[in-house]
Amino acid sequence: MKPPLLLTLLLLDPLAARAQTRPSLGVELGYTRADFVGSGVSGALRREGAVAGAYFRIPLASWLAVQQGILIASKGGAAAGTDSPSSPIRVEIDLVYLDFPLVVRSRLPALLGTKLILLGGTAPGVRIGCNVEFVQNGLSLLRTACDRATTFTFRSVDLSLIGGIGIGIPIERDELSLEARLSRGVRSVTDLGEVKNRSLDFLLSVPF
Repeated sequence: MKPPLLLTLLLLDPLAARAQTRPSLGVELGYTRADFVGSGVSGALRREGAVAGAYFRIPLASWLAVQQGILIASKGGAAAGTDSPSSPIRVEIDLVYLDFPLVVRSRLPALLGTKLILLGGTAPGVRIGCNVEFVQNGLSLLRTACDRATTFTFRSVDLSLIGGIGIGIPIERDELSLEARLSRGVRSVTDLGEVKNRSLDFLLSVPF
């Protein structure tokens, strides 16, 4: 009689082997922590929000796939002030993007039939929401939509690089995964200086 651990591995592994051998669709839901990086950033201000969307995955091998997604993601942070150094105006920006992440996704054997997931790629994004608030000495001076803020120009398109890690759990003939993804913008979101998006997303990917 086989040991229980070995028997479990034998039962789970065939399911895991089939989990990425055919094109698949799924949904992604999660939580994000976002801020800005760059020379135009003022202090540390993190935005917390939700991320949700769907993906289409095309297998290249049992361990490798290309995945195209569409995600609604909250981002933002604080940019540098515009007044005198003794009384600077802090510019806080709330952003919402429709991102289109395109990643290469690999799966490596792990414990008890699970898979270690590694992914990397890029994500062009279109801004679909933007609010800006001007704060001085802790007091809000003005909060308005970005299109009404004539002091700065906010770009409508962004581009980010993505890297991530996760764990894949076989379920029937598919695979549920828990992933952590770090993305960083490669262009400034505004002409206020170098103000680039950065976010850490925790996602649950569920196949249809």
